[in-house]
Amino acid sequence: MSEPGDDEVTVCDDRSEVETLIMEATYRALTEHGYADLTVAHIAEEFEKSKSLLYYHYDSKDDLIAGFLGFAGDHFLAMLDAAEREADDPLDRLRAFVDIYLAAEVDDEMTAAQRAMIDLRAQAVSEPRFRAEFDRIDAHIRDRLAEAVADGVADGTIDDDADPEAVATWLLAALTGAMLQRHTAEYDVVSPVRAMVHGRLDEFEAGRDD
Repeated sequence: MSEPGDDEVTVCDDRSEVETLIMEATYRALTEHGYADLTVAHIAEEFEKSKSLLYYHYDSKDDLIAGFLGFAGDHFLAMLDAAEREADDPLDRLRAFVDIYLAAEVDDEMTAAQRAMIDLRAQAVSEPRFRAEFDRIDAHIRDRLAEAVADGVADGTIDDDADPEAVATWLLAALTGAMLQRHTAEYDVVSPVRAMVHGRLDEFEAGRDD
């Protein structure tokens, strides 16, 4: 192996670009074929660079999917973090999570992305690498929700009887469940759940007259 130097820095930069392209190819193939029918060959067909680069970095379909989950998870968490930064107060941070998870309308691209992640979450029951990624994503989101509640209690915008850990656990479960059912139920799941969750969050507001 060569000693660290300019050439190695270039390789690392190229690899970052290559891995991003691989993840994008994996996403396109996954949304087209679904996990069960997906093959490495399908991903290779979507990859615009030399196929040997794909096989150099990943050995199997599940290696690619595990990498994709880390890639997609990081992008989703970054989106949530950005929404938090734009919120005016801790309660609005919680509302921002609700609106991202349970948007009134989703376009075709978001529909495909959510269905792909639901498909992979089901596979996580029996695939430890997938489960580890979902655990990482869920833990980050739950921590952010709990921190928002704790911040609200501390600054007086949220009633001090709200338990941060309990609220975060409930809210994440409600949002995840409604998002899943959006793609399997024959009736409108999102509207009533979103309204009830926002209503419950309103009840947490300090000084609210019931």
